[in-house]
Amino acid sequence: MIRVLGVLRVLGHEMRRGEAGKVAVLAAAAGVWYLASADPATSDWIGWWNQASIKVQVFGVIVMGSLMSAAAAWSAGRAHRTRTSAWADTTPRSGWSQALLLWGAAWLWSVAAYAVMTAVAFTRTAGVSEVTDPVWSPLVLAVAMTGLQIAAGVAAGTLLPSRIVAPAMGVFWYGAFVVLAFAPGLSVGRLLPAIDDHWDVTFRPDTFRLLVAAAWCAAAALALLALPALVRRAVVVPGPVLAVPVVVALTAAGVLLSLRAPDPDPFWATRAPQPAEPACVTQGRTTACLWPADRHLLPEAESAARVVDRATGQLPGFRRHFYETGLRAPRGGGAGNAPGAELPVYRPIVDRRTLTESMLDAALPAPPPGCAPITLAETGGYPDVFLVQAVLRSRAGLPVPYYGERFSDAVERVRKAPAAEQDRWLSGAAAAVGTCAPVPALPGAPR
Repeated sequence: MIRVLGVLRVLGHEMRRGEAGKVAVLAAAAGVWYLASADPATSDWIGWWNQASIKVQVFGVIVMGSLMSAAAAWSAGRAHRTRTSAWADTTPRSGWSQALLLWGAAWLWSVAAYAVMTAVAFTRTAGVSEVTDPVWSPLVLAVAMTGLQIAAGVAAGTLLPSRIVAPAMGVFWYGAFVVLAFAPGLSVGRLLPAIDDHWDVTFRPDTFRLLVAAAWCAAAALALLALPALVRRAVVVPGPVLAVPVVVALTAAGVLLSLRAPDPDPFWATRAPQPAEPACVTQGRTTACLWPADRHLLPEAESAARVVDRATGQLPGFRRHFYETGLRAPRGGGAGNAPGAELPVYRPIVDRRTLTESMLDAALPAPPPGCAPITLAETGGYPDVFLVQAVLRSRAGLPVPYYGERFSDAVERVRKAPAAEQDRWLSGAAAAVGTCAPVPALPGAPR
């Protein structure tokens, strides 16, 4: 117990006097600002637990990890700069223990910074999502990866106690992540993980792979910290216990390099299983179903379904059952064997207009594979699908895209036709789009 208290006292002293604490506070402040200043309306993570965890992880590894590695290198070179390295070499502690002390002080500061940033990210996500499902495995990997970065800084600062080593370590890590981002196919990227994928609700973390990567990072960090003592020989060298992290690191690295991910799915995630009960709303003949994690969008989906149902009315040929991307529609697509349509949701927060426009566009039947766009002279040479979508948007009271005067005139011709003739044209146009045939002639005489 006395020995443990002594170690904790020395560790606390190093945490107070070391440079890593100041760097961690600055990195945490930058991370809090980065996470707290994000606009929920345009954010790709506020509301999705997967993405919230990924945001903290990628900022922590790329930004904070690079800075902490530089700070660790600076702290490791302190004995050389203060001309006390000869005295440090005479201590009864091994070189591995000395490196572990420097590493532990910096790593604990980084863990505290991760805790603060995670609290901010999860609080913002909980304010939007109606499902409480925090995702921890990417954060475990981030903490372990930052430990590896700090260990590399300690080893470099001990072996090369130059003032230039500290900034060089920061540049090295940041540059390595930039290179790996432009070469995602490199297997070495699995050994230096900084996950910058977009995980919407259709994915979930591959916990096994993430924990194996965390084991690799942690074991490699411990093994790397023994390197200065093995090279310098001026201090007590590590004992046989060093074999444990070396074996774990080699085993974990071998597993990571041997695993494969089905293209185009990300390496660190798997497809989420189909929910037992999707979150669905029905308005008239129109139904929209979302992933349970997106149930906070049900009011917007209900409003959009109401508008789509009003715009399509009783018209045959249009799709009225919408399923968020990744959801499998039941056999036949819905009631009355009407075909189901994919409803893309690209962000956790989608306004009603955007969701309504997506539903209206998806209401049209999908053309057969290989169908080339069919243009209309009356629209100025634009595809006929554009005209049908514009008419639907006009019927729904939404703004119509402007593609020129001739296109606007064509939309007006359809909209000014009697209701029965307009419905007849829309039904025929929907059937034509679904069979890759030209749409019927526009109703009304040209002006």
